[in-house]
Amino acid sequence: MGYTREKFAEKLDVSVSYLAELERGRTGISVKMLIKVCNVLGLSADYILFGEERTDDKMRLDAINRISPEYIPLLDKVITELLALSGNTDK
Repeated sequence: MGYTREKFAEKLDVSVSYLAELERGRTGISVKMLIKVCNVLGLSADYILFGEERTDDKMRLDAINRISPEYIPLLDKVITELLALSGNTDK
């Protein structure tokens, strides 16, 4: 992408000094700002934080995305029943 610090700060709508503080680890990054960084760079948070995609998570997400919408209510019902059986009612 080749962003200068100034251009990257502009895209994130932050000051260059704030960006420098983030880079140096002198200030923490909020979830909201991490999302902005991901969107600007077109990268996942896993890649930014860990340097790699989490393939297990990606495979699960891909599998979920392949579920036909007609089966979602059935899956929701099954998951609710399983949670009730396990005593965990938090969905």
